[in-house]
Amino acid sequence: MTALFWTTVLMFLIVPPVAVATAKLRNSGLITWTYLSIVCLGQSVFGLAGLLGNKTIQIATTPGIGIFGPWTFAADPLGDLLFMIMGLIGAASFIYAGGHARLKRPGTSHVLQSVVAAQYVFISFLLTAQNGLPMLIAWEAMSLCAYAYVLVNHRQKRVRRAAFVTLVASEFGFLLLVAAFVLAATPGGSLEIVQMHAALVHRAESIRAVIFLLALFGFGVKSGVAPMQFWMPEAYDATPPHLNAVLAGALLNLGLFGILRVYSFTFPLPEALGVAVVALGAAGVFFGALYAVFEKRMRRILAFSSIENVGFMIVAIGLVVSFSRAGSTRLAAVAMTALFVQMVSHAFAKSLCFLTAGEISRRTGQHELDGLGGLWRVFPASSLAFLVGALTLAAVAPFSGFVAEWLVFQSLLQTYQGLTGFEQAIVALFGAVAAVGAALAFTAFLRLIAFIFSGRARSDDVAKRVSQARASQAAGAGVGLLAVLSAVYGFFPTAFLGLLSRVVANLPPYRSVFSSMVPDVFQHPAVNQPLVALGGQLFAFLPMPGAIVEPGSGVAAISPTYLLWWFIVFAVLALFLARSVRRGPYRRRSAPPWLGGRAKEPRQAQYTATAYANPYRMYWAPVLHFQVRRRVTRGDAALPLQVEVSTGVRPLLESDIYRPLLRRARRFLSRGLRWIAHGYLWAYLALMLLVLVIFLISALLLN
Repeated sequence: MTALFWTTVLMFLIVPPVAVATAKLRNSGLITWTYLSIVCLGQSVFGLAGLLGNKTIQIATTPGIGIFGPWTFAADPLGDLLFMIMGLIGAASFIYAGGHARLKRPGTSHVLQSVVAAQYVFISFLLTAQNGLPMLIAWEAMSLCAYAYVLVNHRQKRVRRAAFVTLVASEFGFLLLVAAFVLAATPGGSLEIVQMHAALVHRAESIRAVIFLLALFGFGVKSGVAPMQFWMPEAYDATPPHLNAVLAGALLNLGLFGILRVYSFTFPLPEALGVAVVALGAAGVFFGALYAVFEKRMRRILAFSSIENVGFMIVAIGLVVSFSRAGSTRLAAVAMTALFVQMVSHAFAKSLCFLTAGEISRRTGQHELDGLGGLWRVFPASSLAFLVGALTLAAVAPFSGFVAEWLVFQSLLQTYQGLTGFEQAIVALFGAVAAVGAALAFTAFLRLIAFIFSGRARSDDVAKRVSQARASQAAGAGVGLLAVLSAVYGFFPTAFLGLLSRVVANLPPYRSVFSSMVPDVFQHPAVNQPLVALGGQLFAFLPMPGAIVEPGSGVAAISPTYLLWWFIVFAVLALFLARSVRRGPYRRRSAPPWLGGRAKEPRQAQYTATAYANPYRMYWAPVLHFQVRRRVTRGDAALPLQVEVSTGVRPLLESDIYRPLLRRARRFLSRGLRWIAHGYLWAYLALMLLVLVIFLISALLLN
């Protein structure tokens, strides 16, 4: 295992020489990206082997470096899970990039290949660091590489702005993390995770809560935890598809990794803090889904969807905190399992959607829903792949998104067993908010699917580009890999719950619920007679103990495997009936399905995505600050001959709401620095005195 880790790190490090050596070859880009995808597959093998081994493996220990002491690097089940996710998504994304390298698509240059390789090296050390200082160094370096992702198309003003906002958000989050680790340091100044945990157990619970909150928002910047998500819509819309897949599908999980890592040494936390985190996550679910409903651009819709999905994961973390503190360790373990099911599900599905959305934009020249339509007929493979990802993110059974959100809601419904009356009421209220958000997310993806793939192309230009565009086989292979992973993970969830339970058992509350969540119906039918009577032994040939997910006694159970089976049965039956009834009053009357029942409508008469979203805009107008603006372009107010009508909302989830604050801060800082830098001796002395006072106060607080 240790040899495999260092082999993958070394192979990432030699990417720049490989890129230079192959620069003059005809398919140099394809060669280097393929090389990167192979190394990523090796990293995923390392993670899977670690999960199967289910133990912490020592990677390396550096000698003591002055006051910093020795640094320990070790791979534990949580890091192994992230290695597996990062490796698989990287492999698929870089195969996709290789397919477009010969076309000189943005983000496929040798420079970006080196940046990607460097980022994966830093991620390797981030996931194995057992000391706060190397963890912070690796986090900052990884964030700067992600900033380079956004800045690829730097000649465009909107891209430079998105990159700047991304950098500001990352650096602000980094400052919060520095404060968290400084506050968590031992009296001797050690940042070793084991030593910090031993020291924090004896410190005030409020100190542990502050450290956790700082980490929640500091690491949450990368994940899109409200209100730190403001950079995501602009950044995701500006980044090339294959880098977007890594940014949204893989790097987003690193923020959750950091939050869980800090939770492991601040445990236990106040029960009320867990309730507050649940409320924060539910707000992210609701607002992320709401903005996705009326957004026009595909990648921005997916960005808001990420905010919604991360909201569910934050809800699960809040439930873990509350249940653990209340002593309900089993319910806490169920919520933690729901978190990891959601994490893996979102990673595969979101990467898949970004790759297919990029392919659709490349082949049509369109990014907005109102300019697309009828793509099911011309892009059947891409349409099917996008459908898998979209149904997963919309939490439609039997895909994995349904299992993940269902487990979160089952955990929410169990709060009556472990929480007090007031906390039960708060969690129930925000559980309802999250449920509304889940319904809005389904609406958003229904709109996305319907207006991209059904109907007709809404302009002659799009229709012409579609007819001339060619598919890339390499890009199709990357999309296909993620589609298969996402589908299999959703159809057979119990095959993977065993691996996830090993991660859960290594985090507070240090308990696995796999044996009770997946009843052993195949080997012990006598113990599970009701499930057997319902057909529970149908898939006994599968390499898993059962095919049913059951969070607990007296709680609802679900099996996507059986749902898939009955979908197939009814689809075959429907096909048989459709082909057998050909005459008489029951004969078929049909139109091509990709037309969505609108066979005779011209392009211009089709219902648009904007029109579909308008009722939602008006209904939620008080929340969105929805505005309708009318401007007379011909005539006058008394007798208008031509009127322009536009609609808009206040972007609460984007950087615009923070723009006045950032502008004032920049103006204040620039004036202050100019004032100090122009030779005022007393200003220098005052600044030094202020810094000294801050350090003294910090030292007193820490002691």
